[in-house]
Amino acid sequence: MLTLKDVLNEEAGVFFNPDEFGEEITIDGQPALGVWDEEVQPVAKFYGATMNMVGVNTVERNIYVLPLPEADIPLPVADQEIEIDGVKWMVRDARPDGRIFKMTIFRNES
Repeated sequence: MLTLKDVLNEEAGVFFNPDEFGEEITIDGQPALGVWDEEVQPVAKFYGATMNMVGVNTVERNIYVLPLPEADIPLPVADQEIEIDGVKWMVRDARPDGRIFKMTIFRNES
């Protein structure tokens, strides 16, 4: 009989499968599987609606990460700079969920 933990591990395998939603990524040079959430958040949400943000193009993404067994990826912390596939991001928030963690990351674009 499967335990709840077994079922969740199987579900994670489907979710992170590169043939389904997942893609192979590197975080600070360490291998992982990731699923990007492409929702874009308005920058005024973080700086206040009264601040003039004309000319600032901030991109924010959520990414769900499943580190591969050989990887040593500690849970990032807020305001930490990380590199995902050669692109530098700042961590707004990171939350663990078993073997998986969800990060909200952002960067300025020109």
